[in-house]
Amino acid sequence: MKAFSKELEKNGDGRGFLGGGRLTNTDISLMPWAYRYYIFEHYRGYCIPMDDDELAAYSIWFDYVFSLDSVKRTLPDKDRYLEHIGKYADSSARSKVANAVRRGVSAHELDDEKDTY
Repeated sequence: MKAFSKELEKNGDGRGFLGGGRLTNTDISLMPWAYRYYIFEHYRGYCIPMDDDELAAYSIWFDYVFSLDSVKRTLPDKDRYLEHIGKYADSSARSKVANAVRRGVSAHELDDEKDTY
């Protein structure tokens, strides 16, 4: 995250990865992950130290990209998403992928005829 913040500093104003208010593929690729960091705080108590000077550019970027109406309209409701993801956090999710994660294997290693999910 600090490396990303340094790259943002190189590019200027914080309005998108390349600055100037135009989102790039880099912004669009990283935004969903950045948005969901609240999940770590909720389930693991980890909070990104936005007051860290080395993350200042990241903080500006984060505030900018998530203030855009075009972005806000695509974001999931945080409470509903926490409820959804909670099934994975407490190991109650029932799916082929969830079972594979609990077993420490890849989903393609499960046998659909023998393994239930």
